[in-house]
Amino acid sequence: MEPTAPLSRAPSAQRLMDELQFLSELCQVVAAKSELQPILDWIVNKTTLMLGADEGSIKLLGPEVGSNVAKTVVRRQQPGTESGSWPAPVSLSVMGWLLHKGEPLATRDLLGDERFAGLKGYATRVRAVLAVQLTVEGRATGMLAVTNREPGRQWTPDEIQLLSIVAANSAVVIEQARLRVEAQQKQLLEEEKKRLERELDLAREIQMNLVPSEALRVGDWEVHGRVVPARQVGGDAFDYFLLEGGRIAVSIADVSGKGVPAALLMSNVQASLRAFCNGRTAIPEALAQVNRSVARSATAGKFITLFYAEVDPAARVLRFSNAGHNPPLLRRANGDVELLADGGIPLGIFEEAEFTMREVAFGPGDALLLYSDGISEAFDPRDEQFGEERLLELWRREGKGAPGAFLDRVLDDVVKFRGSAAQSDDMTAVVIGARR
Repeated sequence: MEPTAPLSRAPSAQRLMDELQFLSELCQVVAAKSELQPILDWIVNKTTLMLGADEGSIKLLGPEVGSNVAKTVVRRQQPGTESGSWPAPVSLSVMGWLLHKGEPLATRDLLGDERFAGLKGYATRVRAVLAVQLTVEGRATGMLAVTNREPGRQWTPDEIQLLSIVAANSAVVIEQARLRVEAQQKQLLEEEKKRLERELDLAREIQMNLVPSEALRVGDWEVHGRVVPARQVGGDAFDYFLLEGGRIAVSIADVSGKGVPAALLMSNVQASLRAFCNGRTAIPEALAQVNRSVARSATAGKFITLFYAEVDPAARVLRFSNAGHNPPLLRRANGDVELLADGGIPLGIFEEAEFTMREVAFGPGDALLLYSDGISEAFDPRDEQFGEERLLELWRREGKGAPGAFLDRVLDDVVKFRGSAAQSDDMTAVVIGARR
């Protein structure tokens, strides 16, 4: 075993001068630099020069107590030295020894040192090593080391003492700089969090301004809609408005993605719907125009699922097209439920996409439920979904009541089902049924 050289009791004049010069210059560096990396670079370069070594290194432990993971490595480069940090086996072996022994490590040849038998024959430039622990208030914070790429250097007691003193003074400075960096990073994270919250608030405001704030009542019919935004605002929206001849237009849509971009894209969809779905243009043609508008304005990878329908109370029919949205549930007066899935692909995928229309009877006692996947795909704490079957059964059983009351019921049921699980997506639903 290669023992650590004993520390000198009477320091040489040169060592004392080196210590004083180091401390003086360290104070100047700290006063001039607030970032951690320049301070680490200076300490390594200065230490390497003072001890006439080929290479210097600082490795900082992570915040976890006892962690031996090298978080930072800085080195002084010289012609002939390799770039890069220490090899992991070398770094872990030296750091582990320092943490275990708590005293300086001085070795003429790391690979020939019986204390590191596991490194015998290992190919590395780190041969002669002098390493000391960085300690702050009795807590190990890292390692300061100097090395030669050729074995054989005998580290003197003065050199060991000098590096120990340098490490003792540097450790506190490094810790203070690290805490400053952490505080700056925390401040940046807080600022980013506030920015995101402002963006979410803006997205919610845009989202809520897109949807009707009151129910629509026309003759024997009324339409109610609700959207409950998730924290990460998505692009759910619904709309209903009057057309010529007492007809009622109703729609629900969901934009892929979240935040302000999704809300802004949805605003374009809503404006296009109002412009093109005017009751005078056939539904397939109107949706084709809406699709072209979306495809030209949406960024790559964005698309919108949409269900659009026109209720004609005089003719007692419902005309609709489904562009990739969850199939709405048409409840007949006798309680039977039909899924309205006919249509085409989501909007925005292909500019020249075509859409089809279907017409079904829609008379007294019938009702229509439109919903987004934030309802059917709501998860409980056991990661189970609310599911379409549960929604269908609730609609079949209670859909004959007042439209607004049913919306309250289904949203309340989803919240109860979800329990402590977070709401992961917007919940949106629209009901058109008999006026109460």
